[in-house]
Amino acid sequence: MAGKTPPQPSLPLVTVIVVNYNYGRFLEEAVESVFGQTYHNIECIVVDNASVDESHTVVAALKARHPKLILINRGENGGQTAASLDGLEAAKGHYIVFLDADDYLLPLCVETHIYVHLSLRPHAGLTSVDMLQIADHEIVVATGEEANRFIRSRRGHKPRLVRPYTATSGWPSAAVKERLVDKVHYSPPLSTRWIWSPTSGLCYRRDALLQFSDNARLQKLRTCTDMYFAISCGALCGGVVIDEPLFAYRLHGGNNLTARAQLDRTLSYSVGSRGDSNELAQHFIIDHLVDHAARFAPNGLLRANLAGLLLRLDRRDQNPDLPRWARRSRAAQAIVRHYDSFAATYGAWAARFILICFAKSLRSPESLADSLPDET
Repeated sequence: MAGKTPPQPSLPLVTVIVVNYNYGRFLEEAVESVFGQTYHNIECIVVDNASVDESHTVVAALKARHPKLILINRGENGGQTAASLDGLEAAKGHYIVFLDADDYLLPLCVETHIYVHLSLRPHAGLTSVDMLQIADHEIVVATGEEANRFIRSRRGHKPRLVRPYTATSGWPSAAVKERLVDKVHYSPPLSTRWIWSPTSGLCYRRDALLQFSDNARLQKLRTCTDMYFAISCGALCGGVVIDEPLFAYRLHGGNNLTARAQLDRTLSYSVGSRGDSNELAQHFIIDHLVDHAARFAPNGLLRANLAGLLLRLDRRDQNPDLPRWARRSRAAQAIVRHYDSFAATYGAWAARFILICFAKSLRSPESLADSLPDET
């Protein structure tokens, strides 16, 4: 008697989290672009950040049209990051896309992300597709500046990077396979440069996000959520830039960090403006790595990796209330604040040596800690 045939494994569930605040005029196009994907194993979650425009009416119509749409209504606007974390907590997918409500996905976007994730030999934390920058539904430019610079450098070309995954019958579509020849560019772990598209172009491994989503400081990070997660996941696990524009980034005057289309030798946003939390996001990454050193460095090889990662990520801190050594190194102040747990992971001598390298001071950890103001 023949045994029972095992079921064929399905392609992974992808959760697309649409974060919305007063973008009711754009929300329908964003959500419909999710349900219009050529990849069908998708759940869509809309997190509304206490909108006061027509968003609730739009969502009600979308819910009637797509009963599986999941809606999370926040009682107050806690910012982009808090809303994203609410969506992540409710998500069931192995892969996560955060879609800004004023953007929309092109039909092949999710299928391309997943095809690349399943075809990569390195187990990368995220993939990033390129973007169309559009105004009033007209394409202004069809690339993003940071990805362009990385791709033109050719540093991302790696031999034997991809083994195309085609084991699932009828998948991927011919359009996806044909578009990806020589378009996958790898950024290995310990790479800390911003080379990614904005929020809507990124697809994360859920387990990579969970390494960094339990940072209590994130409630203070209202914007630049993509900076926090893309830099951290890419630096820890590596990532991939896909040289194909597969989402539309809408230019409408309300974007915090891209008020107009990118143009060589110009800035498309105001540095230090209300929405510019990039520096804070990178500080929070450093703090989190030190806070959870035991998680990120459970053996000798990974202890060396974490030390190298902190060295690559370390930045100045412009807070004038800090002593000079702490302004010079965010990593140094994080190590001092959590010195006991850090030393428990690295051992007393190694922890002391690392602290001296970052703080550039021979003072004791206790003495350095006494010179720090309370953490706020």
